Amino acid sequence: MASINSPSEPSVQPPQKSTPVVEENLSTDETSGSEVEKEKPETNVSSTPLPPDASKTPPRGPPIYSAFSPSRKRFILAIATISGFFGPFAANIYLPALPVLQKEFHVSVTAINATVTVFMAVLAIGPLFWSSQSDWKGRRPLYIISIAIYIIANILLAVVPSNYAALIVLRIVQAFGGSAVVSLGAGTVADVTEVKKRAAAMSIFLLGPQLAPSIGPVIGGIFAAKTSYRWIFGFLAITGFCLWVIIVFTFPETLRSRVGTGSVYADKSVFILPPALFTRQVPESMRGPPAPSPSLIGYWRLFRYPPIGIVSFNSAMLFSSYFAIAVHLPVALEKTYHWSTLAVGFAYLAMGIAMIIGSLCSGHFSDWRRARAAKASPTGDVDPEHRLVDQIWGVIICASGVLSFGWFVSYAIHPAAVLAAMFLTGFGMTWVFIATTAFLTECAKQQAAGAFALGNLLRNPGAAIAAVVIEPLISKMGVGWCFTGLAIMDLILVGSAVIILNIKCPGWRKERNAKMAAAARAKKTP
Repeated sequence: MASINSPSEPSVQPPQKSTPVVEENLSTDETSGSEVEKEKPETNVSSTPLPPDASKTPPRGPPIYSAFSPSRKRFILAIATISGFFGPFAANIYLPALPVLQKEFHVSVTAINATVTVFMAVLAIGPLFWSSQSDWKGRRPLYIISIAIYIIANILLAVVPSNYAALIVLRIVQAFGGSAVVSLGAGTVADVTEVKKRAAAMSIFLLGPQLAPSIGPVIGGIFAAKTSYRWIFGFLAITGFCLWVIIVFTFPETLRSRVGTGSVYADKSVFILPPALFTRQVPESMRGPPAPSPSLIGYWRLFRYPPIGIVSFNSAMLFSSYFAIAVHLPVALEKTYHWSTLAVGFAYLAMGIAMIIGSLCSGHFSDWRRARAAKASPTGDVDPEHRLVDQIWGVIICASGVLSFGWFVSYAIHPAAVLAAMFLTGFGMTWVFIATTAFLTECAKQQAAGAFALGNLLRNPGAAIAAVVIEPLISKMGVGWCFTGLAIMDLILVGSAVIILNIKCPGWRKERNAKMAAAARAKKTP
């Protein structure tokens, strides 16, 4: 990463002793626990006379991580957060309209629910394609292309005559376009935010994807009750187009292997004129290390790294418990407490508020703990798995919320208690997710978007399974014992996985680094 000298500094600095850093672009993955940047060759200045006051020149600080101004970084984070909202929002705004759609398309409940299933499946798999390309070709073009696909699908869904086959196909296209934004956003945050502040930045970014399940049903219920279902897709198309225009004309490229620290934008206007899909690469000496070429084998090798596979399982378990509550909530509130459909939609806001508070608290707490660890470390380095230490508290809070929800509904306790249990579930789940996301971006630095996509790969399939099995389980076990079983699974399976990660991660990381170093030496050997 190139550093820029100010005009007041001498043109020649005294030679300093340094340790060369070797970066090897491997096709396996980049799971090193330390930040690595390419080093420029040193210049021999021994024959050049030093200025008289050279010894008084203050030492240089560490190179800047990002050349974007604080206001520009806040803008990038805001756009990434809003973009990350749209994929999950399209999934949830659709749910209140399912009975209307069933009548409009003259199909069974099972058939109309299949449109939700295919959307969730594509939303789970799609990020693997988008994130691999964004880690390789850049964030900006993938934002522009994916959101354009999303807009076109929504326009067609709003105007095409009622045809079930067309609905299925267009929902697949809609999900494919909307599936890019969450993994792209995680990569974007990692591009512009240094490691010590990353959890707080991730906590803000994840507000978008986490608020969508709470706000979506409320807005969708209003459209379904007051207007035509087609306005749901029209609303998504209009808001998506507004976001797309902002990205085209203002959103810079952030991929470090393409623009380095982003210094190419330092002295330029916030507007990108004329707008271009791709940004020209900066000189190689100014770029960050490139990611491996995207491939299914590369993804499998990255997923096979135990910490990534385990946190993917943890995320899926907790999200499945949350989704089981979300699916059963309308039944519980309407039958047990006799709430209206509109009131049920607003009940989801309890989860949304919990996610906002949990996200912000977890992010700042994680960064605070990391800063303390860095200060206590002789070298200032902190291992990525340090982020995982506090996950256990989130698991306990989430499991207690799931347990309480089941028995509060079973005994028809005041609905405020049910909302409080939902709050605990959302808060605990989000606490774990923030630490997980920050950890993923640190343990796979050059593949941050890909690691995030893999870390969340099992969430939507897990949610789909929970939606299918929760009502049959409740009918067999009762709501109290059913959610008790889910809480025990969360506590034992996820809790033990968190403990294993904290114990085994250092050894796995050292083993991985040793394999990567051996592969680098073998590649250099003729």
